[in-house]
Amino acid sequence: MLKYTLKYGLVALCLTVSLHIFSQDLHLRKGTVNDSVAVPGTELLSYSVYLPDDYSTAKKWPLFFVFDLEGGSTGAINALLEAPGAGQAILIAPDQLTEESYEANFYVAKKLFDLVFRSFSVDKGRIYTAGFGEGGRLATAVAVLSDDVDGVLAVGGAIPGHSSYVPVKNDFVFVGMAGDESTYYREMQGTISLLESRKFQARMVVYDGNGHYPDARYTDRALRILTLQSMAKGAVPSVLKDSLFEADMVYNKWLEGQGRALNAFDELGSMREHYPEDRFKDVLKERKKTLRKNDTFRKQRRDSYGIEEEETFYMEDYISFLSADILTGDTGQLPSWEGELNALDKPGKEGNIPRRKMARRIRNMLEAAIEATIAKGELKDNQLLFANAFLVLLDPEAEDACLEVIRYSTKNSEYGMALFYLEQLLKNGFTDVARLNAMEDIALLRILPEYSDILEENGLKTLY
Repeated sequence: MLKYTLKYGLVALCLTVSLHIFSQDLHLRKGTVNDSVAVPGTELLSYSVYLPDDYSTAKKWPLFFVFDLEGGSTGAINALLEAPGAGQAILIAPDQLTEESYEANFYVAKKLFDLVFRSFSVDKGRIYTAGFGEGGRLATAVAVLSDDVDGVLAVGGAIPGHSSYVPVKNDFVFVGMAGDESTYYREMQGTISLLESRKFQARMVVYDGNGHYPDARYTDRALRILTLQSMAKGAVPSVLKDSLFEADMVYNKWLEGQGRALNAFDELGSMREHYPEDRFKDVLKERKKTLRKNDTFRKQRRDSYGIEEEETFYMEDYISFLSADILTGDTGQLPSWEGELNALDKPGKEGNIPRRKMARRIRNMLEAAIEATIAKGELKDNQLLFANAFLVLLDPEAEDACLEVIRYSTKNSEYGMALFYLEQLLKNGFTDVARLNAMEDIALLRILPEYSDILEENGLKTLY
C-alpha cells in the first residue's frame, strides 16, 4: 500500500502550496534544524527538518528522508549536515520510529511523504532515503516500496529483515557505508555484491572505526557518489563534474594521509567508473602509480591477503564454541577464551593494520551476539554469569557487565570471583558505592571483611 500512496504523493507535487505560507504557520527557520515539528492532522507524530540557508520556492531542491532509530531525528540530521554536500538539500527525519514493526514505520514515512510533497519545493529527480544503523534497513525498505526514490544512503544496516522489502528491481542507486571495525562491515560487503548481481548501481564507502556516525569526509564522499549518479540521469548539471572530481581527489589524498593507502587505492576503481572522460583518465592513472609506490599501500595489501576467508573461519568457529559455553555456563572456559583473543590481537599489535581491524570486528560481533542473547531474557543465572564475564573479557571497562558478574557470582556463592571482579571494577575508576549498596543480590558479599578491605584500599566508604 505504501508504494501507491507514496507514488500519488509525488503526483501532488504539481499542486504544492507556497512554502512561505506553510513556514509562517510553523515558524520554520532556514539554515538550522527545526526539531519536534508536529505533523498536521495527527496527535502524536513529529519530525525534524532542515532547510538550506537560501531555500525558496523559486527552485526545486534535493530531498533526503533520514531514519535513525538510535540517535534520533536531530542527531541524524546534524550528522548528515557535517558533510558539506548535505547543506543544499531538504532534510526530513521522523521522531516516532520503532524497532518492533516495519509497518508502523511505514505509516510514519507515509505521513511525512504526504506532508513534504504537499508543502516543500522538491526536485522529484533527486529524492533519497538515508539511514544510520538499523535505520539503514528502513531507508532501503522505503526505497523498495516507492517507485520514486532515486537513491539510498545506508550507514550500517542495509538489507531489511523481511524478504518483501529486499531490493529486486533495479530502480534506485545504492551507497552503503560501514566502519572497518563494525559488525555491519561484512554484511555491507555482501549487500553490495548482492545488489551488483541484480544490476544495481551499488557502491561502498568504508570509514575508520566503529562509530554510529562516520566522519563527515566519508559521508561527503558518499553524497558525491549519489550526485554523480543523478548527473548520469540528467538530474544534475554536468558542468559540476570537474568540481566533484577535484573534491574526490582531495578526499583520496586525505585517505592516504590517514594511513589508509589501501582504501585510497580501492576507491580509484569506482572513481574510474564515475569519471570515464578523457580529461580525468591521465590524472587517475598517475594517482594509481603514486599509490603503488607507497610503502604503506604495499604492506597493507600484503597483510590483507586471505583475510576474508580467515575472518569467516574465526567467526564460524567462535560463534559455535561460544554458544556451547553459554549453554553450559562453564566459567572455567574463560582462560581459554582469553588466550584465543590475545592470539587474535597479536598480529595487530605487531603492526598488521588489516588484521587489527579484523580482530576488532570479531570482538564487536561477539559482543553484539552476547548482548542479543542476554536481551532475550532466557538465560539462567550460571549462563548470565558466563555471558557477562565474557563481555568483561572483551572490554575490561564494561561497568554494567562487571556488576552483573559480581551479582551472579555472589548468587552462586563464588565469592572469590565476585571479589576479583570488584577489584577490577574499582581499579577502572568506579566509585558509585551507593549503587553497590543498592544491589540486593550481593548482601552476603558486603558483609565479608575482604569486601570492606577492597573498598577502603580504593578510598571508598564501607557500609558496615
